[in-house]
Amino acid sequence: MSVWGKLFSAVRGGINEAAESAADAQALRILDQELRDAETALQKARSDLAGIMATAKTLGRRVEEARAKDAKDLDSARAAMAAGREDLARQLADRMSRNRADLTRDEAELQRLQGAQAQMLRAVQDTETRIQTMRREAESVKANESLLRAQTAIASSHAGVNSRLGSAMESLERVKKRQEALAGRLEAGAELQALASGSSLDQALLEAGIGGSRSSADDIFAEIARGEPAKALPGPGAGTPALGHDPKG
Repeated sequence: MSVWGKLFSAVRGGINEAAESAADAQALRILDQELRDAETALQKARSDLAGIMATAKTLGRRVEEARAKDAKDLDSARAAMAAGREDLARQLADRMSRNRADLTRDEAELQRLQGAQAQMLRAVQDTETRIQTMRREAESVKANESLLRAQTAIASSHAGVNSRLGSAMESLERVKKRQEALAGRLEAGAELQALASGSSLDQALLEAGIGGSRSSADDIFAEIARGEPAKALPGPGAGTPALGHDPKG
């Protein structure tokens, strides 16, 4: 095959694939339209069947009336013959002959209509069953199509989701490490500030019971019970003799 022939075949194959893809994409819409067309045709068939059934009923009543009239004329003809009125009996025979010809024609038509009615009734019932089955299958296909679309979307975005989740976890770890480092720097700064001010040493001495003056309510109550004089609180110059004053007297 020449290059041009191969190229033409490739183009034709691409067109066929595009047409098939378009048909597949519209498959559910086409199926819905075909089902609607089938239901429209079924309604027309029901209407035609109703007309055939009405005609058959009317013709059936006419056949029954003709049979009843034939039986009555036969009895009357026999009575006329018994009464010696052969003329009346012959007239009744002529009328019965015409009526029986009409009856035979009507009975044949009734039989034909009844056959067509039965055949059409079966066709309508079969069509109704097929349409109901196709409707259920169409609903199932639609549900499967929705499920497949969801699965396809999940599958196509799965790699991207995993990548984004991994990036988010890395960012979270970086934030946690930064927070831990910041907390460590704050604690170290507080310790350095306490050492610079000496407050940490004073706090340690107080906790060891060295220095300072801390009296609890129990200590004061014990002093009161012993009758000891109140202890003077040390002033700014406590422990240092005043200038010009002899401590001996």
